[in-house]
Amino acid sequence: AVVSTQSGHYGRGLREYDKDNVSPPIIKKIRNTYIPNPEFVPEKIRQASNAAEGLCKWVRAIEAYDRVAKVVAPKKAALAIAESKFAEAQKSLNAKRAMLKEVQDKLQSLRDKFEENTKKKKVPTATLR
Repeated sequence: AVVSTQSGHYGRGLREYDKDNVSPPIIKKIRNTYIPNPEFVPEKIRQASNAAEGLCKWVRAIEAYDRVAKVVAPKKAALAIAESKFAEAQKSLNAKRAMLKEVQDKLQSLRDKFEENTKKKKVPTATLR
């Protein structure tokens, strides 16, 4: 993961840099050498060059991103697992709801038939007397 310094490609190289896959040795070097260095701050580096200031900010941002990504990555993985389990549970729930609907429909049909047959069997009391 090297940033191209060819004329005109430098900014694009920084923007397109694979920040999710910075090698551990590079991050270690940034954390041990550059971040603790009191001279490696944008305000001081700006005195040398505006471009160097921008690069300093970029390096600090990559280090911060890597630090946060290491905390977030396990949470993203856990979320993906939880979402997968939830989707399976929803699928099962929907299947059970469909089965329940069939049973409720069958029960309603039986109740309707029962009521119909009960009405047929009722003999008007006036005809019995």
